[in-house]
Amino acid sequence: MAEEIDDNDFYRENFSADSDWEVFNAQLGEILQKWDVTANGDVGRCLQPEELFRCKWQVESETLDMLSNGIEVEHYQAQLEQEEDGIKEELKENICLQRTQCHQDLMSSGNSFGPPIRSSSNELHTLARIYGLRRFIVLHPVKASVNYMKSTAEFNFFLSAAAVVAAEVGSVVPIFVQIYDPKWNFFTGVSLAPALRTNFRLIGLEKAPPECRYLMGLLTLFREKVPASYPQSAKVSVCTTYALDTMRIRMPMYVPFDHGLNSEDIVVAGEVLHVDVQHFYALPHGYTPESCTEIYLVYTWPELSEHVAFDSEQRTDFIPSKAPLGKVYLSVEASSYLSCCLRDYQAVASVTRSLESYVGRNFSGTSSGAEAINPLDKLTEHKLSKRRERSYQLPSQAGLKKRLPGPMTESELSELLAYLFPDMHPDMALFPYVKQNFKNKFDPMRIKSAVPDSLVCRLSCVLATSHAHSGSLEGMAQLWAAFTRQLRLLWDNSLSVPGIASGYPDTRTCLLHQKLQMLNVCVERRVQREANSKRKQQQQQQQALVISDDEEEDEGEFFDCDEPNQGSGSPIKAVLSLKPEGRLRRLGDERLLDEPEEYLYIPETQEPVPKTEDQLQDDAEVMLKLGPGSGLTTQMMCTSLLSDMEAFKAANPRSQMEDFIRWYSPKDWEEIKDETGEITHQLSVRMTTEGNTWQTVWQQAQPVPIARQKRLFDDTNEALKVLHFLENRKMHEIYNLTIIPVLHSSILKLIDIFSNAKVDDLFSPQIEQLLTDLCRLSRSHSDDLPPIAPLLDDLAELERRFYQFKCFERLSGYPKKSSLEQVKLQFLEILRNENCCTIVNRRLTAAGDGTLYDILIPKLEHDMNERLISKDYIIRLDGDSKSTEKGLYLGPQFMRAIVTGEKLRLCGAFTESTAFV
Repeated sequence: MAEEIDDNDFYRENFSADSDWEVFNAQLGEILQKWDVTANGDVGRCLQPEELFRCKWQVESETLDMLSNGIEVEHYQAQLEQEEDGIKEELKENICLQRTQCHQDLMSSGNSFGPPIRSSSNELHTLARIYGLRRFIVLHPVKASVNYMKSTAEFNFFLSAAAVVAAEVGSVVPIFVQIYDPKWNFFTGVSLAPALRTNFRLIGLEKAPPECRYLMGLLTLFREKVPASYPQSAKVSVCTTYALDTMRIRMPMYVPFDHGLNSEDIVVAGEVLHVDVQHFYALPHGYTPESCTEIYLVYTWPELSEHVAFDSEQRTDFIPSKAPLGKVYLSVEASSYLSCCLRDYQAVASVTRSLESYVGRNFSGTSSGAEAINPLDKLTEHKLSKRRERSYQLPSQAGLKKRLPGPMTESELSELLAYLFPDMHPDMALFPYVKQNFKNKFDPMRIKSAVPDSLVCRLSCVLATSHAHSGSLEGMAQLWAAFTRQLRLLWDNSLSVPGIASGYPDTRTCLLHQKLQMLNVCVERRVQREANSKRKQQQQQQQALVISDDEEEDEGEFFDCDEPNQGSGSPIKAVLSLKPEGRLRRLGDERLLDEPEEYLYIPETQEPVPKTEDQLQDDAEVMLKLGPGSGLTTQMMCTSLLSDMEAFKAANPRSQMEDFIRWYSPKDWEEIKDETGEITHQLSVRMTTEGNTWQTVWQQAQPVPIARQKRLFDDTNEALKVLHFLENRKMHEIYNLTIIPVLHSSILKLIDIFSNAKVDDLFSPQIEQLLTDLCRLSRSHSDDLPPIAPLLDDLAELERRFYQFKCFERLSGYPKKSSLEQVKLQFLEILRNENCCTIVNRRLTAAGDGTLYDILIPKLEHDMNERLISKDYIIRLDGDSKSTEKGLYLGPQFMRAIVTGEKLRLCGAFTESTAFV
């Protein structure tokens, strides 16, 4: 008896489930439908010459789960200029039914050869460079550098899926699969059209047969792959690339105040060219010894018939002297010491260590001998026993004998301080401040920096240079500590800070400049206050002498005292009998309203209270927290108003609030006409509102002249606040205070270099863009400084361009064989055309450019074969594109051969018919 078999145990595998291949096809189909890859969305105009290499590209990406590794699907599409609707409709009417955009791009000779130098900013995909396609799709593993495809089974799996899905959704966009290691750039792909299929294949040979390195052998190979039904001859495009000697121009490193040896002692081949500057900026310049410019000559034959030219091992027609089009490409690799210095300084933004951790505590020192005085003596001495005398002599350096720890010696530090404070070091000062610079060369409405070559700019530049070349953070901290110590010395001796614009803190400038302006205001107020106090003391002494003399003369004489009730009366009469004090001048012919016989006098008032930007911001935050109804808010806002009202009452004892408004706020003294047409005056509505702040303050104000008023601005306290602010900065806060002036000075230094080289007109657009970006950066309203890396990249690129110009200037034979204007005109073409300049174009002129052509051609005559680095052949064959019936168009045939020495890479796109015969 046969054993009974359990069906449930036997049939365990479900053959009706979807396979991995089917699941992948379904997911890929959904993506292609979303991207609109059908023929209706694939209509476009013909490409302009070299348009693919200049336009921007849009890249869309999707990730699919497949097997153990994910598959990434990328859609590349060139962003071309939009054509008009009428032209687009005309293209739809005249286009061949079987001819797709892919076929059109393969046969376009205008985008055959791109520049030999690949730009990192706009890197073009390899498939676009090889085939000239404007739109394509690429499939590759997610981590292609590790999990790349290396077996034929994997190739066929994804390629067959792409072909099946393209047929299902009606895709006419080429689909490629990346195979092998990504750095090899191997792809296989397929593109479908009505009744046509184009297969894309790439192969590489390390040592190709000799006949396949020339056009004759390649044509033979091409004809073997193409059906014999093509009646016309093939079109050939050829490009040869030659490399000239690498050009090096030595621009030695210059570091301000560096008298020692540096890296310039290294012997490097190349012409030495010193950078000329007219204005001194304490920033380094020059280029590293590794800086160089590679020069390539590219000669192109855009389109020839296969029977016109001959190219074999024995003889070739593709030589530079016969080329219809020739270009020179300059690839520059230059690193500037200025850019390196700025990038090093950028790293300070992340350093949160305090200044004391580098130089220790109590580094500021005191020049007034405070450390040697007993504090108890300060408490017991009379306030008027000693009075500070104004000294216009150089301040004593006795309090600065304590050496600051750091990598710089005393002589090096003194040299830097002499640059910052030339008036304090007349024996060492080489760069005194020029006052006219503070008025003519700075537009504070643009960049929130400081006056060029001011103390702020000098300090910022020296800090960046010290950080890069004099001990990194330790040298920078040592210099900042020495700077703050000099400021305290100036304050103790009542001397103004040099190199700072006069006046109140200007909020249109950077915060460091405002702080130093505040310190100067404090010094001026202090000097003025002490001078007034000294003058009053002298007057009191003179009055005391006069009184003593009168007493001696009047001895023995007696007078009757006044009557007891004399001068006594009502309080109102006592107020009206007050003697006016603190009058400055009359207010025109204006008179008091209640006393028409008395003139209205403008009082002497206290000067406005200066504030820096951070103080204004703190006051605004306090007012917002307290609210509009708070008494403290009113007091903060009306302190200056109360002082002015008290001074006005002292100068005009019989005045009213209306008199004060006529002087202080004339807009609130309004004219009105009554019924009879007579003109009268009255206070505005905001002055007569109940509970008005002005009325409240007027009632509180007492007649007190400014001589007896409390100071609104305490210059001593404010100066100590500034010094404390600067002495307690952390390293990243010092960076935030100085980075904008450093960048501003760097741009000005470049302008100076370009001006001396007479190329400022070449780089003026880039300079204007840098200034605009710096303006936006300096006026950012965020608490944290925006990233400056993009600005530093643009600055470094501008310096590379200048080095490139100097190399091109030498290549052009300036000044013996060409003029500066010719060189600048050709270099302007290099700036516009991605490092490329045309040297011969026989379509326009018979002899090409002339100067460059005559200079460069002789360099290839002797060793042409040794300088040849690559040959690029493209063979095209197209069917009858005018046929409109399905099946008559045979499709394009394309093959590209890239020959580099003995190596050969063949890239084919061969079309076959899928219609059944």
